[in-house]
Amino acid sequence: MAPLKSFLKFIIGSIANFNKHDGMVMAGHLAFLGMLALFPFIIFLVSLAGTFGQSDAGTDALSAMFEGMPQDVAIVLRGPIEQMVSTSNKGIMTFSIIGALWVSSSAIDAARLAIVRAYSTVTRRPYLRRRAEGLLLVILSASSIILGMTALVFGPVIWQTIIKYSPINADWNFLWNLIRLSVSFGLIFGALCLAYFVLRPRSLKMPGPVAPGAIAAIVLWMIVANSFSLYLKYFGNYDVTYGSLAGAIIALVFFYFISVGFIVGAEVNAALYHDRVIEIEKKRAK
Repeated sequence: MAPLKSFLKFIIGSIANFNKHDGMVMAGHLAFLGMLALFPFIIFLVSLAGTFGQSDAGTDALSAMFEGMPQDVAIVLRGPIEQMVSTSNKGIMTFSIIGALWVSSSAIDAARLAIVRAYSTVTRRPYLRRRAEGLLLVILSASSIILGMTALVFGPVIWQTIIKYSPINADWNFLWNLIRLSVSFGLIFGALCLAYFVLRPRSLKMPGPVAPGAIAAIVLWMIVANSFSLYLKYFGNYDVTYGSLAGAIIALVFFYFISVGFIVGAEVNAALYHDRVIEIEKKRAK
């Protein structure tokens, strides 16, 4: 009973800190910049994939992204994104690609600000350093997506070879789907841990946790994706209120809830960090 009480107290404290640090306001800021950076990031992703002769990897990444979104959100974004990809210049060394990198890094900087506020600090790194780190994260993210999609192309071939020479009769389809889900979860979890690690304040007294916040964010994202789909199916009447802008509003609201999950994850990490600092200070005082 005591661990449950402590857990509930911790959750309530994290939510209180989320409100204290203007989490809803920061989520709106992050959602706007995230949606603004989505199209430039995709331009860069597809161009980078084409430069390394992996154009199919970029297309597969887009398909996976749409599959992970609520159907209504995917319908809104799929048409414009596919049209943009089919008509955009595939050359990477162009002014549009440089602009795409710059806009995408702005979303990274917004995520950094949300994490810094979660740790109750206002110290920030120099502007050029923040931009350089943001550009590096965008490039690493795009490169990781391409490598992941390319690996999935060879995955079924390797898997069929294993099945062919395996003497064991089993439900291989179930096992393969389990492996794919595990890999997908691992990639998202790893990306979140990297973001929480790189973007956290540098003035911390000791290394803070990153995994608990990543798990919390993923759980909230799963809840949001399913709940938002049900809401749009049975209760969503955005077209009545927003008319022709309903599609854009649906996508923006979805990004807003995704941003809330990301910031709550940062608050969880920050709360665990502060609890750990207090505990160590108490031990030293004794």
